[in-house]
Amino acid sequence: MKKIFSIFALILAASTFVACSNEEDDIFSQSAAERLNAASDLYSSRLTAQPNGWAMQLYPTTQDKAPYGTGYLVLMRFHPNHQVDVAMNNLLTNNVYQSDSSVWDVITDDGPVLSFDTHNSVMHKFSDPDDVPQTGTSKDANDETGTGIGGDFEYIIVDAPEDASYMMLKGKKRGTYNLLTPIEVGVDYESYLSEVNGFMADKFSSSYPNGALLILGDSIFHFDGASDGVPSIYGLDADEVTSARFNPFVITKRGNDFYLRFRDALTVGADSTEQEFKYDSIADKFYGVNDTTNAIAGYYKARFVGEQMNNGHRFQLTSNSEMGPKVRAALDQVISDFRDRRFTFQNINIQKNDSSYQFVINWRQNRNARASRVYGATVQITGNESLNITYTGETNSAGEQLLSVVPSVRTLFETLAGSFNTAASISNFNLTQIRFVSTTDPDVWYDVNYN
Repeated sequence: MKKIFSIFALILAASTFVACSNEEDDIFSQSAAERLNAASDLYSSRLTAQPNGWAMQLYPTTQDKAPYGTGYLVLMRFHPNHQVDVAMNNLLTNNVYQSDSSVWDVITDDGPVLSFDTHNSVMHKFSDPDDVPQTGTSKDANDETGTGIGGDFEYIIVDAPEDASYMMLKGKKRGTYNLLTPIEVGVDYESYLSEVNGFMADKFSSSYPNGALLILGDSIFHFDGASDGVPSIYGLDADEVTSARFNPFVITKRGNDFYLRFRDALTVGADSTEQEFKYDSIADKFYGVNDTTNAIAGYYKARFVGEQMNNGHRFQLTSNSEMGPKVRAALDQVISDFRDRRFTFQNINIQKNDSSYQFVINWRQNRNARASRVYGATVQITGNESLNITYTGETNSAGEQLLSVVPSVRTLFETLAGSFNTAASISNFNLTQIRFVSTTDPDVWYDVNYN
């Protein structure tokens, strides 16, 4: 019996060995070189699968300071003959369109790696040790360190789905993740970059006085200084210096829609994240792709008015301002009364001087002489988007004298006073003009210019 069992065990072991041997033959039917070549061919085919190429959201380093941590939009088209066309228009190209062609390949080095084999005057700006243009007050200066921006020219292919709907690359040295999305056939590279740059400048221009808001669930944050793509993010009532954090982003365009995507996903609550936002032109607002309750919006208008007047700025009404019929009638009467006295109306300012608010009317008495009168007012910010303005009368004899000869000035001030909701005249992201809309009379509204 023991002999029979031993023979059976021997037969079973032999069968197992044959089965394993057949399996190993299947696994290693190709040589190592053949497997590497197959992987290279596979990922090369994924890169060339988009005939008009890709928009790459490139982050040269993990820093949070411009220009090293800034995200850059780089367009690239991979040809089957291993030529690649690369283009961009940003700080590194002196804000002009630049393109170049060179050679690319997919090599294998602990996984598939996209390598730009020959020098490309666009792509290698991220890795060449050239002086880097500086942002901020000395925009024409270079850093003169000779170390460059510190980026990569080789990227590990982390994810490349078969349908070529996107591709994720990881910088070989710096470890930054860089998303590629397809560019539609027929889209011109220079026009594409011009449109994206124009959109970025329109929403986050450094010439605008206002910031924006980042809304994540029940939390609201300041979203300031985004013109260089590295916004300062901090709590609505927090101190920027001590609590701000930074998260770079890149804007791309897909079809007719603009998308803003952060380098690092934002945490929302305890168990969700948001990384990409889609712009809604009707709402003039970015909505989270995962959850539309998350958003990037323009700053609160009335709150902005109060903060800026506390900082010494004023809001100005001119004869060219847009306004409702009752405000227009009151202003036209002042202009006419001034003209009868050979005065030329210039503007009215709503401002704060030390602790008191004021209406100030300015006019020109002749070709060179300018004059103004100051009147009392109160401005109360009643909500993020609402305020009350009160006219409290003359503050000195000169103001009283003007009202005695041009009483229409008092009527104008009284018309400009009241309870108002605020709105953006140009864009929610551009508060250089703000509209005051009466809560009680639809014919009373007017635009004021930030000054």
